Amino acid sequence: MHRLLSGLFGLGVLALASCASTGHRDTTALQTALVKTEKPGEADISSPEAIEAIVTGSIENDAAPLPVPLQIASIHSRIVPGADAAVAQQPVHFVADAAPHYYPLTGRTIYLDETRDITLAPKEVVLTFDDGPVPAKTPAVLQALEAHGVKGLFFMVGEMAHYHPEIAQQVVLSGQTIGTHTYSHPHLPALSFANAVSDIDRGRDAVETATGILPHFFRFPYLAENKSLDEALQERGMIPVGIDVDSRDYEKATTQELVDRIMAGLDKRGGGIVLMHDLQGRTARAIGPLLDRLEAEGYKAVQLKYGVPPEPKPETLMARLARNARSVR
Repeated sequence: MHRLLSGLFGLGVLALASCASTGHRDTTALQTALVKTEKPGEADISSPEAIEAIVTGSIENDAAPLPVPLQIASIHSRIVPGADAAVAQQPVHFVADAAPHYYPLTGRTIYLDETRDITLAPKEVVLTFDDGPVPAKTPAVLQALEAHGVKGLFFMVGEMAHYHPEIAQQVVLSGQTIGTHTYSHPHLPALSFANAVSDIDRGRDAVETATGILPHFFRFPYLAENKSLDEALQERGMIPVGIDVDSRDYEKATTQELVDRIMAGLDKRGGGIVLMHDLQGRTARAIGPLLDRLEAEGYKAVQLKYGVPPEPKPETLMARLARNARSVR
């Protein structure tokens, strides 16, 4: 018994020594990856040759949110504290000939390949835009998003994509997520089932032709849906996306009034999916001030993508050095 107790004591001493040598946290509980980025800017990192961003987050003691059940109706968001804990990130962008830039508004990416509500942390927002693409206004929205390093979800009307394929391509090239919004924007429940499904299919085909991307996200015009149409979307592998905050940017409003309206909705709910329209001039004018306000108030813009998360990349030497530097502080 004495020999057994001595052995256990020795193991305890070794464990404490190991903790002391690596800091207060076991570094094996840290995940670190390097993610490619494109844009320049400014930050306190001195590596002009770097073309990647360090993304770090501890997975120690992270409580996973409860599973969200499958459904067939349009998805919404659930606000759950700590939902983003496992993927904390510092989106720093590098280019070889400029200083790195940190985009405070850039949030995480959520992948979805089945129809189920998404789980957001407080002050996470998904920016969505309906009814485009159109000249002048859609590019203005893209420019504002690019300036803040964030991505949105664009629900294109097939007819608009057909007549403005060059604008649709700009949306793709800027890294936005593509969705579809029927071909002619009808009130689908007022049509026969066959005609409603035909307009959905025609819209999806037109958007795919214009963008080269098969859209899996769909939004009902006027948010008008029914069970039969939801089931038709499910058969096609399409995910209907609802809204949590309506900008009502189709109503007359100044830029300040529009921004205040959206922020009031987000603040009341804690975050969520925001509906805007990139064919509206007032939205093109308000998107920059809105993004400024979101950033100032500590929000994160989340991108929604179809599919499953990619496998994490192997840790690089630069990431290991950064992790080790943190562990000895």
